[in-house]
Amino acid sequence: LNSSRSTMSAEMDALTVVNQLRDLAADPLNRRAIVEDQGCLPGLILFFDHPNPQVVYSALLAVRYLAECRANREKMKSELGMMLTLYEVYASIVCIVWCL
Repeated sequence: LNSSRSTMSAEMDALTVVNQLRDLAADPLNRRAIVEDQGCLPGLILFFDHPNPQVVYSALLAVRYLAECRANREKMKSELGMMLTLYEVYASIVCIVWCL
């Protein structure tokens, strides 16, 4: 029972953090600062592997917002793990759709 509570708490913490990043990224005035920050983009990339689909969705939405700023795109493409992890998320979605 305690381990399931701690798991739920960790998932809620992850969802809270990623939702806050998503909300910040939704504002065009914040987008460049988020990408230039040392920890935000790598943190978002880590959320792509999260077991909670809501966390993954919010992380993907945040990245989409960040990519709307043309000045961010090169840095985002060159961020370690970004393109590979995005491809893996895409591939898992395609697999789910085809398996239905």
